[in-house]
Amino acid sequence: MWRSLAPLMAARHSMRLSTPSDDGKFATPRPLNSRLPDAPAAVPLYGKHGRTVLLALDFDAKRHGAAQVDADVERVLAWLHECGGRAVTDRSTSGGRHVLVPLPTDTPLRVEGLRELLDALEKRLPTLDKSPMLGSSHGCISVPGSLCREGGHRRLDGPLAAAVEAFTLRSDRGVVARLVALLGGADTRRSRPRTAVAVVEAALVCEERLVGVGDDRRLHPRYRLVSAIPTLVATFARTGKITDTSRWPSPSEARQSVISSAVLRGASARDIEAALRTADYAGLRGAYARYGSSTTIAKALRRDVAKALTWAARASSQFRDLAHENKHTGGAGGTRVPRTTDFRNDPIRRRWLAAAHMWIDQEFLGSRQRPILLAVVQALAYTSALAGELVEGVPVVAVGGRSLSHSAGLMSESTVWAALRLLRDALGSPVLRIARGAGQLPDRYALTTPAGAAADGPDRVALERARVEPVHHAWSVIGLRGRTLYDLIRSGQVTTVPDALAAAKLGQSAGYATLTDLRVAGLITLDKGSLALGDRTLDDVAADAGLAIVAAERIVRHRAERLVWHAWLECRFGPPPADQDTADQRGATLAAAIAAAPVLDAQDSELIWAATMAAGPPPADPLLDALDLLSDALGAVIVAAPS
Repeated sequence: MWRSLAPLMAARHSMRLSTPSDDGKFATPRPLNSRLPDAPAAVPLYGKHGRTVLLALDFDAKRHGAAQVDADVERVLAWLHECGGRAVTDRSTSGGRHVLVPLPTDTPLRVEGLRELLDALEKRLPTLDKSPMLGSSHGCISVPGSLCREGGHRRLDGPLAAAVEAFTLRSDRGVVARLVALLGGADTRRSRPRTAVAVVEAALVCEERLVGVGDDRRLHPRYRLVSAIPTLVATFARTGKITDTSRWPSPSEARQSVISSAVLRGASARDIEAALRTADYAGLRGAYARYGSSTTIAKALRRDVAKALTWAARASSQFRDLAHENKHTGGAGGTRVPRTTDFRNDPIRRRWLAAAHMWIDQEFLGSRQRPILLAVVQALAYTSALAGELVEGVPVVAVGGRSLSHSAGLMSESTVWAALRLLRDALGSPVLRIARGAGQLPDRYALTTPAGAAADGPDRVALERARVEPVHHAWSVIGLRGRTLYDLIRSGQVTTVPDALAAAKLGQSAGYATLTDLRVAGLITLDKGSLALGDRTLDDVAADAGLAIVAAERIVRHRAERLVWHAWLECRFGPPPADQDTADQRGATLAAAIAAAPVLDAQDSELIWAATMAAGPPPADPLLDALDLLSDALGAVIVAAPS
């Protein structure tokens, strides 16, 4: 059981042991291996990008007993079955049980995407412990077959072959969102974003995934469900009867479940209001009857629809079909570039990139920074080609770390900034900063000939290896250290292990570890010392890891961060009022800046600017510091001075 299921469950190639000195916690990290550990062991739930493809529900028998655990497990399994979920269950010697739900690999979820479901399940299932799923950095779950703290081993319910099949076929797409809608929708008040960037990001998501205005606002067609509304939900909408109080403790949850299910299928407030007059929605009409007058009913309906739309916009990425995306087998996967655009043969930038690679291989040979620097200079070359700017024959580009992180294979922004600092501070570097960024302007770099470069330029082999294209997003999962080795094998320049390690300038230990990573990913095969390409491509790896969703969410987050930053700059360095004697006039100026900001609509404007003033970068102005303190401690807001 351990050998078969641990690799399928682990989000990273590691595990945590619970030793006698760990005080009952899984606190001792170890590399994941196929041998059953001699101590209770758990595997991580969240991967490198803080996302998971496994919903692990932990049911504890200490407080309510094993019988209640069994009842809760049967209840949640029935709900999962309604929503197209596959589940694997096991039990410990203490009576506790796990329900393991393999989610679709191409739509991984963050903690924020699971919190609504976990809160809803916690209200209905008294033995559920949601804490393992709430930690993106330390959340872990023990594997069937591993040792229990009380002695014995965790026993799998059902045959091992069925469990492996469940992890192979996975659950239907959108199972988490379907389950949230089935249980009554999300409580947007509890899941409201608390930071300025999160507020703007949520507003941008709504702008992208919702169409129409007012009562005709609805989910964009490409994010909608096409399946029928679940049977029990449709029954309540028609009759108003609740047959399962464990699912819906009150008519409020049942009512919101109908609204959420309709919104996910493209309904607007106007559509639902019209449907209330039909027989299919007679039960829902009765659920709203307690509000009395038609005006109050209409107001309550619009409030529920608005709440469902906000939640649906956030959860709808689980349903989007990404099969139409352009396929790439080389380095440019994951970045949308017009097919007519090909910079790989750009002679100036390709020559610079080849020289930069040779300089990095010489100056940082044996350093862990080398794969990162190689990726960053390739991203710089590609970004420079997009800009197309030359100054006296030297490529020049103005780019920030956030933008560069996309072309560098979804590298983290902090890693990009550290690599740029290292490159521009190194003696003889091919990257020269010619203008420091200020305000909304990024740093400006010249791509110069590195010190020590040959007079006649890079040789033919170096030019063939230089590709002016973005780094494939799949390397953020596999690891950048395997990129050079894979490119050598793919281009046919090496066919044996010794030649590959020599060409990639890798030691024997690091080289064989890199080859193992590539073989595990299915990118290469190794047969009696002969290397060849595997059956899978970089696009396959990226699709399995759901990197299209990761990249899209990062783009939205970067847009939100820029909006907040520009708003703060406007408040901090905008033109002062004519008379600065009173705080009221300063407040009027701030209110005017808020009104003139680039926003989506009036409501989003208020949310964005309120969050900006409360959680934006700390200003040096003592008056603004005082306003922030009043806002945090007393809930004070800035209002315009009376005319």
